[in-house]
Amino acid sequence: MIAVSNTTPLRYLIAIESEHVLGQLFETVFVPMAFHEELTDLRTPQIVRQRVMSLPHWYKVHAIAETQGVDFPAELHRGEREAILLAEHLRPDLILIDEQIGRAIALGRNLPVSGTLGILEQADKLGFISEFAKTLKQLKACGFYISDSLEQKLLQRHRIRKDSN
Repeated sequence: MIAVSNTTPLRYLIAIESEHVLGQLFETVFVPMAFHEELTDLRTPQIVRQRVMSLPHWYKVHAIAETQGVDFPAELHRGEREAILLAEHLRPDLILIDEQIGRAIALGRNLPVSGTLGILEQADKLGFISEFAKTLKQLKACGFYISDSLEQKLLQRHRIRKDSN
């Protein structure tokens, strides 16, 4: 399986030291050049920059040119635009994107979408995460917004998975 990722999912997975799940779930995670430039920019937290510069073989930077005639809303950032265009070009199993506008556009272009929470839940289902509730707490502590109701649904599904094993 392959994925194309926008900035936010990888940035948060690095922040909670769980980026390895991407390599467990996907053979390759392609990132657009704008994404890579953002994550290696001096304004990006040092730990994120260091990790991005030393990510393993599954992390691949792929240049994609924005073409004329492709119309995106002004509030869609360059990295999101490039991630969507790259996904249209590569046709991955998933595009990883958290931002609501980017997700809506990707879905409107018939791209299969998941976000940080979907990746963590899939990793939990496959046994790649040992403490799912703790992982969600770490994610929230890093500034990732999860509504209380969504968090409870995720934890309930986690309990059901664990009870059925």
